[in-house]
Amino acid sequence: MSAGQSDNFFLWVDAIGVWQVFCREDLLIGAAAATDEVADIPLLAPLSRRHARFLRQDDSWFLLPLQSCAVGGRAVTGQTLLRNGSEIQLGDRVRLRFRIPSVLSASARLDFLSGHQPRLSLSGVLLMADTLLLGPRPDNHVCCPGWPDSVVLYRRQQQLLCRSRMPLTLADAPLPDQQDLSQGAILSGPELRFRLEPGRTNSAV
Repeated sequence: MSAGQSDNFFLWVDAIGVWQVFCREDLLIGAAAATDEVADIPLLAPLSRRHARFLRQDDSWFLLPLQSCAVGGRAVTGQTLLRNGSEIQLGDRVRLRFRIPSVLSASARLDFLSGHQPRLSLSGVLLMADTLLLGPRPDNHVCCPGWPDSVVLYRRQQQLLCRSRMPLTLADAPLPDQQDLSQGAILSGPELRFRLEPGRTNSAV
C-alpha cells in the first residue's frame, strides 16, 4: 500500500464471512490491549501482548516465538517453518491452523480453532503475498461455493487490484481497468458481492 494507506484491510463477503487481510512480511500476534493495541493481530486471549511473529521470506512463512508456542504439538523456541495445515498453539489455550490453500500463491490463511478472536469477530486472517483467490474452488483462500467463477485480488506497485473472467461492477458501474481498491470498495457480479474496508493504520514494531 502507498504512503499514508493502511497495510491491512477487511474483506467482507456476503453470505460467507469477514477476514482481515495483512499485506506485510512481518506480523505480531498477541493479547488485545485495553487502550492502544500492540499486536497486529490482537486476540481476546490469555497471551503476552507480544507473543509471536509471523514472518515471510520469499514464498515461505515462519513462526518466531517470543513466548510459549508449539507447532504440530511440539514446543518451539526458534524460528520455525510453517507448512500447509500446521497447527499452532500460543500459550496454553490458543490454537490456530495455518494454511496455504493454493499452489499458485504464497498467501496464507489463519483459522481460529480455539475460539479466541479479535474484538471484531472474524472468519479468519489472510496473510497476503501477491494474490488472493476468492471463489468456488476448495483451494481458494476464501471458498465461496455459490460463486460461478473466481476473483483474484492482487498487488502491483503498491496498489490493490482485481481481475476476473466475470463482469464485475464497482458502485453499480463497470469496474474500470487497473482501478486501485486500497481505499475500500463494494464490488458485485453474478451471484456475488464483497466489500473492502481499510484496516487499522498503526503497526507493531
